[in-house]
Amino acid sequence: MRHGLAVVVWLGLALAGVAQGDLSDEDLLRALDDARFFASDVTSVRVRITSQKSDEVNVAELLLQFATFAGESYARITFLSPEELAGQIFLSTPDATYFSGPDLDFPIKTAATTEVFGDAAVAQTSGIRFAEQYAVVERRTEVSEGGELRLVVDLAAIDFTVAFQAATVIVDPLYLRPLSATLYALSGLPFYDVVYAEYATHGEDDVYVRVQRITNRLIAGRVTWSEVVGLDTGPLAAELFDPEALGTTGTP
Repeated sequence: MRHGLAVVVWLGLALAGVAQGDLSDEDLLRALDDARFFASDVTSVRVRITSQKSDEVNVAELLLQFATFAGESYARITFLSPEELAGQIFLSTPDATYFSGPDLDFPIKTAATTEVFGDAAVAQTSGIRFAEQYAVVERRTEVSEGGELRLVVDLAAIDFTVAFQAATVIVDPLYLRPLSATLYALSGLPFYDVVYAEYATHGEDDVYVRVQRITNRLIAGRVTWSEVVGLDTGPLAAELFDPEALGTTGTP
């Protein structure tokens, strides 16, 4: 029996080596991003977030919109419901993160770690891009308690503007598909555990994370589910991603 298990583990290690090939750290991070995110033609995503805190459950729907200008990523989060939050906006730009609401004349700067709803922070909701924000500290192969082979990748933020300064990503080594990630606070304490619970396919071969679960490591009993419920590929106006256009004096 032990011999059989050893053979399975050896075969798994060999297959994992084939899957990873001679990937550089940069190529590996891009592969992990490609597995989680939509193709570039997807410009808008409708997301349902369910926040569980002890016996309390709350639900919100958001519209995520994406754009790239001069090779840099922008993301806009707009609340659709509940009614008391509808119209609130978080805008992530390469320079800063902004918040705007129906009653604000001008947007205010905030942090990418700001909670959008439940424990879904701005960075998690708009999407953490490993290739743009992190460098690989270590990559190794381990066998899980269930006997499954896993690739473990330790990451460090490239600068202090990144929301979470360190992360450890557990990866399916055959498909280079992230299974979970632990995000660390600036203090080095584990802040969130993110499980990529379900993948789906858009079109013929565009794989993306459809459902993810966020568990707060600092406050017991807090779990947030994020579920993609709709995709759109329609064009978006550039002013949607302009901080100066936010607020009652700019674009709604």
